[in-house]
Amino acid sequence: MEQRAVVNPGDVLVLAEPDYKFGAGDLTLLVDDVMHIQRLPDGLWLYVRGVRLDNSGHARDPRQVLVRMTAIPAAIRHPTGCP
Repeated sequence: MEQRAVVNPGDVLVLAEPDYKFGAGDLTLLVDDVMHIQRLPDGLWLYVRGVRLDNSGHARDPRQVLVRMTAIPAAIRHPTGCP
């Protein structure tokens, strides 16, 4: 199960509800910490910690979520000025 995480602290993930566990509705998360990859029956998931951003981009509450690995390439937004 050796895969390298493609998410870094400071990245923003814009996630649809089916692409993260556990919560309801879409989620925009400013990543603080990338933890580990976990295999579940429906695939590989990346455990991350961060802060939920509201629709205006303001920081709200801290969150810990599992993110579907296959969703990461389309969900990731790098900080301004980074590729």
